[in-house]
Amino acid sequence: MKNKILLSLALLSSVFFSTAQNLQSFTATLQTKAGSNYLSIANKKAYSQAEAQTNKGALDLALITTTDNGNQKMEWYNMSGKDSKIPKEMIGTATLINTISFDKDQFDKCKTNQDLKRMTGHITNNSFSHFASVADNLEKGITYHCFIIQLENGKRALLWLDAEGSNIFKVIVKMEV
Repeated sequence: MKNKILLSLALLSSVFFSTAQNLQSFTATLQTKAGSNYLSIANKKAYSQAEAQTNKGALDLALITTTDNGNQKMEWYNMSGKDSKIPKEMIGTATLINTISFDKDQFDKCKTNQDLKRMTGHITNNSFSHFASVADNLEKGITYHCFIIQLENGKRALLWLDAEGSNIFKVIVKMEV
């Protein structure tokens, strides 16, 4: 009887621990015509510059285009204000970001919290920054599609960015639960 109870407990605990929790995901459309567009991970939504002003506490990142040496470049910036790219009235959260060299297949295979930890566990807190490059020359297209972020609460997420048209971009976000 004792062996049956122990076997049942072992079986039950293996089922409990092997159940993987899926990442939460959402898709948002960003339009950079005004020079930037804002993304809130918590609200699972993109905001225009006008909308962002009333929601600045929920904003995590801004997708910003600038001109450098005659080339239009694009970068993600957090809202910390560590540079002049974020207007002073928009300074807020300090979500951290880094480019990650996943291809689309690797991004698609990351479906659970355990997948995210296994695939990105080697990335330390020191690897993150307040910005990440998307394209050095936007006329040639997006250079870097995949990004990892770390929210202020320590949770991490993956972002995949694709061009949908002129100044229109789609971002897929997969975040820890």
